[in-house]
Amino acid sequence: MSQDTATLSGVLTLLEHLMARSPRGAFDELLIQARHDDSDDLVLKELERAQILALAVDQRIRDLDRRKNELAVLIDTVRDLAEQQDLDALLTAVVRRSRLLLHLDMAWVTLIDENGSIRVGAGDGAISELNDAPHAPTWNSPTTMGMVGRAPVWTSEYPKNDGIGCLSHTDFVVSQEGLHALIAVPLRVGDRTIGVLYGGDRVVRAFTADEVAMMTSVGDYVSSAVERAQARDKDRTRLAETTAEVDRLRLRDRARQQAAASGQRLLDLVLSGGDAHAFAAAAAAELGGPVWLRGEDDGTVACSDPLWEADEKELAEVAFTARAEHRIITMDSDVTVASFRIGDDSLGALVVRCPDRPGGPDHWVLSEVLRVASVLGTLNRGAESVDRKVRDEALDEFIHGRPATKRWQRQLQKRLGLDLSRRHSMVVARVGIGEHRRLATWASTFVWMRGGAKTIHDGHLVMLLPHGDPREAAREVMQRLGETLARPVPVGAAFAGGGPEGLLTSYQEAVGCLDALVALGRQDTAATMDELGFVGMLLGGNRDISAFIEERLGPIIRYDDERSTRLASTLEAYFAAGSSPTYAAETLQVHPNTVARRLERISQLLGSHWQQPNPALEIQLALRLRKITASLEDRSPAGNEPADDWG
Repeated sequence: MSQDTATLSGVLTLLEHLMARSPRGAFDELLIQARHDDSDDLVLKELERAQILALAVDQRIRDLDRRKNELAVLIDTVRDLAEQQDLDALLTAVVRRSRLLLHLDMAWVTLIDENGSIRVGAGDGAISELNDAPHAPTWNSPTTMGMVGRAPVWTSEYPKNDGIGCLSHTDFVVSQEGLHALIAVPLRVGDRTIGVLYGGDRVVRAFTADEVAMMTSVGDYVSSAVERAQARDKDRTRLAETTAEVDRLRLRDRARQQAAASGQRLLDLVLSGGDAHAFAAAAAAELGGPVWLRGEDDGTVACSDPLWEADEKELAEVAFTARAEHRIITMDSDVTVASFRIGDDSLGALVVRCPDRPGGPDHWVLSEVLRVASVLGTLNRGAESVDRKVRDEALDEFIHGRPATKRWQRQLQKRLGLDLSRRHSMVVARVGIGEHRRLATWASTFVWMRGGAKTIHDGHLVMLLPHGDPREAAREVMQRLGETLARPVPVGAAFAGGGPEGLLTSYQEAVGCLDALVALGRQDTAATMDELGFVGMLLGGNRDISAFIEERLGPIIRYDDERSTRLASTLEAYFAAGSSPTYAAETLQVHPNTVARRLERISQLLGSHWQQPNPALEIQLALRLRKITASLEDRSPAGNEPADDWG
């Protein structure tokens, strides 16, 4: 056989092997046979070259087949991921497909939240519990950011590769799973890393460029799929919240409509002539429990269930608080007390017991019941409302101190409707800014329940109460009013007796007592003139206090008046600072040397013994009395001159 013929025959044989997709060992048999037949060297060289080319073509064909298969698997992966609507199902499909694509022993994916902590989203092929891996990332080297931040990293021997930064999470998984080869692909959305897709083998293995590219392609698609899935989850959450809010609003609107219908039924009952007992029975049916209706005097007007027993003392206290503070109070788990009113005037309280409703009666129904109860109270009030208004106006005219005649006094006393020959108490408290309406509401209930009168005059709440002990009356007002305003309330009181002539005097005495308490800094005290002791004698005119002040402070006062200095205020600051010139200087906002010079001048005026205990005490008392006297002089009313007649 000629050389050309032998060569051609060998080439044809190689082509047949390529066509038949023969194993690579079949390509070697041609050369082995040629060497056995002692073929020419030139023929052997040509056959060797043809074999190399044939093997290259076979490898190219095999690579193309592999690429085709991988592409098919990748397309199936994309299709599988696109069908997933749930994030957990999506991540499970990702790790399963990634493991099949690269023929890995295991694959897992982690997600990174906004705080930088990580969690295992899903895993496939694991022999340990991945959720036991540490969640908080620990950056052990700068290249770790490359691992989870910007580009994929891979290694054939992770435990021995010091060039790759490590995460505590990754170290844990590699150790628990016995992994060697590892590839990690970041899941990125724009400039933000949302997670990492891992693949690992339990044997040493080199990842090819095609495998890395394939894993990166999967990571890119997974990133967008995860973002969409997370967005869908957020949309579902928002939709669920919106649906719940809509349902809540519908329920509230339905409850309002039902409450309005209940209110209309009760209103029709009242306007058709139904009395308090009929109203209580109907209200009990609407509220789902027995109802007590209490009037302005806190007495029981009607009750839907006479067999219901309650602690009357506790109920009266709670009802008073509810009326004074205009709020709803829960006594026990099933007893609710609420006030009903018209404007600032409390008309009474409604008590309802709902044993089958631990949360109390329906809010909307209760509001409607209280509204109709106000209508019923207004219809039943009649002349009582006019009588209360006339009584309060009469007290206001008494304490105005207008020119009085016997005739005028008799008219006012008749309008006041109180027997002034009996012992009464005049109680006074200051009205703070923005508290006028609240105090008027509270006083209306408090005074009317005790059969007295009230008014607001010159910034003071004034109450005339049929109480024989002004001290006890003042303390009760201080306690009740302090609870209502949630702050300490000073209260001044005086005995009001001896007929109408003494009302103005008792008012002035109570106001003077209140001013004294404020000047003394006693914001949490209720007192009468007698309880103020020496200050009471000052206010009552039973002691020559002017001479006392002149004797102790005369040189200081005259020196200040003549030279416009501040020796008296320096003394006050000095004693208030515990006899410390330094702290007194801080109070006066001057240099300590200035205070020292003033104290030297005081020693020259009063004598060097003024700082000894007894003189110092008298000087402090004189300073305080001087301050109180000045306060009372500022409040001194104009003198009253009698007139022939008025009114």
